[in-house]
Amino acid sequence: MSLKKLSIACTTYLHTIPLLSKQIPTENFEYTVEAVKNIDECTMRTLKGDFDIGEMSLATFLKVQEQNPKFKALPVFSRKIPQMYAFCAENSTLQHYKDLKGKKVAVFQYWVTASIWHRWLLQHYYGIDPKDIIWCPLRKDRMENMPYPSDYQMDWSYVNGAPEELLRNGDIDCFFYARKPDNFSGLRWLFPDPYAEQTAFIQETGFAPITHVMAIKDDLLQEYPELISEIMDLFEKSKSLGLREVGHFSSLYLPFADWHLKQTEKIFGSTDWNENGWSKNVHVLETFFKAACEHGFVSDQVDLHHCFVPYDYE
Repeated sequence: MSLKKLSIACTTYLHTIPLLSKQIPTENFEYTVEAVKNIDECTMRTLKGDFDIGEMSLATFLKVQEQNPKFKALPVFSRKIPQMYAFCAENSTLQHYKDLKGKKVAVFQYWVTASIWHRWLLQHYYGIDPKDIIWCPLRKDRMENMPYPSDYQMDWSYVNGAPEELLRNGDIDCFFYARKPDNFSGLRWLFPDPYAEQTAFIQETGFAPITHVMAIKDDLLQEYPELISEIMDLFEKSKSLGLREVGHFSSLYLPFADWHLKQTEKIFGSTDWNENGWSKNVHVLETFFKAACEHGFVSDQVDLHHCFVPYDYE
């Protein structure tokens, strides 16, 4: 086997910093890493073929499998728990997802992964029909010619709007995303106790929703199948180093970070709740895939299992 040089791209998290800073040596290949500023850019550049391995939105990755299956996904993940990322105005009377019937709910893009997870939560966890909500996308979806359900209420009049201002002005009632708005003045979380809400969800379902995957060119897999174990080990080592530094990196801002980390492990009943690998995550992926099919985003003819490298750590 000749030495292969891989190009890798990802966004910046604690679990990717060791990778981005080239802290991890490899034996059978060399690699370069680029820090891409956001998941939109990283997803689209990966699809263009700029990188051999690139971080992608789970939703977009599955969508392109319908017609352009040039990539497979490594079972390397990023996650978010949606209940923490539902926001409203500080003076709003809203307290719960069940209060959103007939309300205007903004999403950054209609088909981003977080939006699909939020709608799955509404329908399958809280028993609320997403058709009863007025969906207000704030940006056009990253891919063109996307399907939109004809029986859902859609309001496109807020495209290019800033969610903070729309909430404060009362133009929209709630905002779903995967991170807190930068300017939080006059805003609050939808749930009075989002921590309790998330804890209940985790204890009942046993998982944290997956949002991003690492996609790898399929032709590279075919040519160098023997590299998969070392590639997976590269990401696992990066995650482990990041986990070791969580408390240290966060302590200047979150003085109880190490305590919160132990509490998180206690809630999940695991010291590695954010684990990679296929078998321990297939249920989460199947849950998302089923939701994406139900909502008309992805064809159920796509073979989810074929889309992934079925790698498990020993």
